[in-house]
Amino acid sequence: MRFTLSALTLGVSLLLAQAAQAVSLTEPVSPALFADTSLNGTTAAARPELAGTVLEDVITPFSFSGVTGTVQNRVVRETGTGTLDFYWKVDVDASTTGLGVSAFRLADFGYANLKDADWRIDGLGNRAPDVARLFNAASYPTGDVNFLFFNGIAPGSQSAFFFLHTGATAYDSTAKFDLLTTGPQNLSGSFSTFAPSAVPEPSTYGLLAGGLLVMGGVLRRRRSA
Repeated sequence: MRFTLSALTLGVSLLLAQAAQAVSLTEPVSPALFADTSLNGTTAAARPELAGTVLEDVITPFSFSGVTGTVQNRVVRETGTGTLDFYWKVDVDASTTGLGVSAFRLADFGYANLKDADWRIDGLGNRAPDVARLFNAASYPTGDVNFLFFNGIAPGSQSAFFFLHTGATAYDSTAKFDLLTTGPQNLSGSFSTFAPSAVPEPSTYGLLAGGLLVMGGVLRRRRSA
């Protein structure tokens, strides 16, 4: 009986622990408005698939509500899979007084290619996001994900690189982001950032090639006339 009770207690504890876990980015959010995934941080050693080549690295300055700094946006193609991961890092200038940044809000990123989110322990930065918030596609159909910093990114601090791991193979500057301050939660303007883009199907390439051939024939006939 003692063994049975112990086993039962252990089983209940495991169920409670599983129930307390945040909803994964790959699970449906509905009917809730959003679902939060707790981020514990990871490394290239723990997740070797993240190793790859930086394709683009763009730094965007921001200034709003007395908060100034930069957002670094990086696109990495994984060596093993050829798929893309999208990274961001927020730096808040030391000259900023009082307020910091409490959230990085991503819009128009799309949902189709999302796999998971996390942040890099083995990189730069001294502030880590606590949560990735995935929004319900029924209410936010273009693809919204927020990274929340419960303690904020204070003046003179920089976030770690946080990322969205995707199955995309192509990208473009089609998404947008904005920032929220700590305290009164003032909202910045909107800035462009990278996101997955659709790759044309082979049939699309065939139609394009056919169209070019037709156009070439028309131009040749016009010249000969």
